[in-house]
Amino acid sequence: MEWREDLPRWQQVARIVEQRISTGVYKKGRLISENGLMQEFGIARSTVRKATAHLRSEGLIYTRPNLGSFVGPDPDAEPAGDGEAPGA
Repeated sequence: MEWREDLPRWQQVARIVEQRISTGVYKKGRLISENGLMQEFGIARSTVRKATAHLRSEGLIYTRPNLGSFVGPDPDAEPAGDGEAPGA
């Protein structure tokens, strides 16, 4: 992999993963392995974690402790709404 000097590596990895998600290479529910990304890109775990934190903040992946990160919106997340109870 040839790295761009004008962007942090975590951001470049996040863009690659985002592209793989948007093109269907990574399907909903796929495990995003920290070790796999570390090996593929030759980067540190901290770099992978910055990339996955960004992807999580964008709603592209969700993470479960001791299980990993998965493609797709968090199935346990509260639905977006106005915060009012139904029928209020």
